[in-house]
Amino acid sequence: MNIKGSIYLIALGSVIVILGAVMYLTEIVGSKGMIIIGFFAELVGVYFYWQNKKRQKK
Repeated sequence: MNIKGSIYLIALGSVIVILGAVMYLTEIVGSKGMIIIGFFAELVGVYFYWQNKKRQKK
């Protein structure tokens, strides 16, 4: 497997681990946890959107 494929595999594993942790946490805290996690996901999306927009202007 080449380097690019290895990176994709690592990223896929990380996503699976994060989803598992999210499911575990939302089971504990219920709907409030889903709202909080959704809010943080939106913040992360906005952050990366701004980063990409800044990079395109240069």
